[in-house]
Amino acid sequence: MSSATTQSKTALVLAGGGLTGAVYEIGALRAIDDLLVDRTVNDFDIYVGTSAGALVAAGLANGLSPETMLQAMEGTHAEIDPVKPQHIFNLDYVGLVRGSLNLPWRFLTAWSDYLRHIEDMTFFDLLWSLTEAMPTGFANGLALEKYLRQLLSTPGTSNSFADLASELYIIATDLDNGERVVFGRENDVPISLAVAASSALPVVYKPVHIGDHEYVDGGVRGNASLDLAIENGATLVVCINPMVPFDNTDRSLESYLKGKHLSDKGLQFISAQVTRILTHSGLHYHIKQLRRLHPDVDIVLIEPNREDFEMFFSNIMRYSARLAVARHGFESVTLELAEDYPALKSILARHEVPISRRLVITELAEIRDSGYDVEVIRKVLEARSGPCNRYDHDSEVCQLTRTLAELEMALDNLA
Repeated sequence: MSSATTQSKTALVLAGGGLTGAVYEIGALRAIDDLLVDRTVNDFDIYVGTSAGALVAAGLANGLSPETMLQAMEGTHAEIDPVKPQHIFNLDYVGLVRGSLNLPWRFLTAWSDYLRHIEDMTFFDLLWSLTEAMPTGFANGLALEKYLRQLLSTPGTSNSFADLASELYIIATDLDNGERVVFGRENDVPISLAVAASSALPVVYKPVHIGDHEYVDGGVRGNASLDLAIENGATLVVCINPMVPFDNTDRSLESYLKGKHLSDKGLQFISAQVTRILTHSGLHYHIKQLRRLHPDVDIVLIEPNREDFEMFFSNIMRYSARLAVARHGFESVTLELAEDYPALKSILARHEVPISRRLVITELAEIRDSGYDVEVIRKVLEARSGPCNRYDHDSEVCQLTRTLAELEMALDNLA
């Protein structure tokens, strides 16, 4: 996204958040695309992806637009095979069978140990010891690796970091030493395998083996690595984070919860809230430190509102919610960017990135006027009017779009 007249680099950092988070990011990217005048979200210089964000970042760095990725999610793209549930959650039957065969012996051993040490053991200790018979994960992330490998073998894409015009960095965690691992041009690892490693959510997915190492979800060490983008020269960093804790202070969900607190919905909601608190607080502390250490770097953080009911109560691994969440991401981010438009325009102007809100206002009105008709939402999300990127920068459509945007900016300045 850098212009020829500046040496600054621009970076897009995508955090994790399960399948729902990835689709939210696609919707948010669709909204950002409509703001940009003569470029797209495929024109950033650096992409950094963690967990589900790694999948989206890999697609963007390969030139796949948000519209194309959404069509792949929906199964409406003419040339790309649809993303199916078995690509996201492929049960590890071998591990499950092996674990079930070991369970009787493990139970007898644990029970015997419990009886011998009953005075200083609790029943929880017994249950905990039984977890040794469980598989290392219920699903195998290599199904996602296979799908992405096939996708990146199509013309115009590559499964090699070295072949990409932009820099792509995928974050994972080394299970044996707890260190953050960065996959990029310096690693001889296919992009698809790096994404599978970055997305291997502990317990849900088996660790991914690469060489002599085992890797799990990159979000274990931090949900977004903005520092990596800055270390590689980015002076403008746009970060999309779909994971925020829900603010139930005013008890607005009392009728839904059938109680006053999130805990009234049980362990699932406690776990979801705690996970969001940990990742959100870690990310905001990370950004705070980076702004202190790098005052010359502009960081734009885009994330759901903390009172966003729909994002919190959507299962992060739920496949069937993808269109609704993509629509919600597009709409909520459009509104957020519209509210912050003057400040955002000023920040991006420092990096010679012009923006216009003309198109987003029109499309948002079209969705609302339709009464949120599913077909209208799909049409808007999967088709961008007048796309302008590094490949068709000088087309007549782009020149007209640029002229209208310049007129709008001139009118804004006069106002």
